[in-house]
Amino acid sequence: MAVTKWVGFLALALSWLPVTHAHMLNMTEIQISADATSDATVTVQIDLGQSGLMTPESYWDAVSDPESVLKSGALYRALKALESGIEVVVDGQLRKLALRDYRATAISLEAIENPLTPQMADVQFALMGARPSSESIIAIELKDTLDVPWPCLVRVDSFAALPISRLLTAGTRSSGDIRLDDSRAKPGEGYMVSAVLQLQAWLPSLTWLVVGIQHIIPMGFDHMVFILGLFFLSTKLSSLLLQVTAFTLAHSVTLGLTTLGYIAAPLHFVEPLIAASILYVAIDNLYSRHVAKWRLLVVTGFGLLHGLGFASALGELALPEGSVLSALLFFNLGVEIGQITVLLTAYLVFGWLQRWPLYRQRVAEPASMTIAGLGLYWLIKRLAY
Repeated sequence: MAVTKWVGFLALALSWLPVTHAHMLNMTEIQISADATSDATVTVQIDLGQSGLMTPESYWDAVSDPESVLKSGALYRALKALESGIEVVVDGQLRKLALRDYRATAISLEAIENPLTPQMADVQFALMGARPSSESIIAIELKDTLDVPWPCLVRVDSFAALPISRLLTAGTRSSGDIRLDDSRAKPGEGYMVSAVLQLQAWLPSLTWLVVGIQHIIPMGFDHMVFILGLFFLSTKLSSLLLQVTAFTLAHSVTLGLTTLGYIAAPLHFVEPLIAASILYVAIDNLYSRHVAKWRLLVVTGFGLLHGLGFASALGELALPEGSVLSALLFFNLGVEIGQITVLLTAYLVFGWLQRWPLYRQRVAEPASMTIAGLGLYWLIKRLAY
């Protein structure tokens, strides 16, 4: 009964992961750049296809036809809605936004429709008549009529030593007053919240940490199953950690080399082999009582293979120019966090049963047979299609 409850709780928790990761990935960002020599600018990074401003189909049409903004189409109306829906008050005066430039990009309609693969548009506005000084106070508010993917991170680059950040939600649409020479926490905001927002504004590549996590949980189901395959034979934590470390180092190598363009492998070749690696580990679990020394070499080889799979997934997203290495590092770190989460969850659910005399017969072998079935199914499917 206790096991059933834990499994039910795990399933419920995992069911929420696509929603929470989607919100973290396609969150809206508003950046205000202000200095004393020119008009301030407001740059909005937004997933228009997942907003209430456009449908995925209309956004794809706009990307396919860059001149659509001049034809008063859906993209034009969305940009005008942003222009009127973002209110910026400088020193007590409401300042008008004026569209300066935009860049709308997307890989495919399917990618636009998937909230886990955000297709962000960059829109730049001039903040008319605003020549702020270090003593100026800015407040940003989103009108109730403006629907954007939440949360919305407001970042102000100005006279402070660090960017000033505020996090807006559908219920809290105003940043409150922000003094441009003061990067201290907003009163009542809390030190930890302020520190996290400052870090995210200072290191935008942290977004790729989330991308790496969601490529394990919940999207990388085959990689999750492989990690569980290692778990159900290794009753000793030291042995499991050694295998996972070898797997991690190996896939980090091929992930980096492939992403940087040094090696390449066709996806139709890699995916069936990943499925075969899952099948192999599961069958080895069924016929082995202990972890053989040569298994570490096999796991290392499989790690090189899975790294190619991670690279193909990462290749579907556009890495930021000028910070490829940083994005790659955080993506890989996110993958490791995802793998560790899978292992910790497995120990939470099954670890206390490992001393049970019937653990292998009633838990490990049925689990390995399930993993073998999944591996065989994926292998046949990927070879056939």
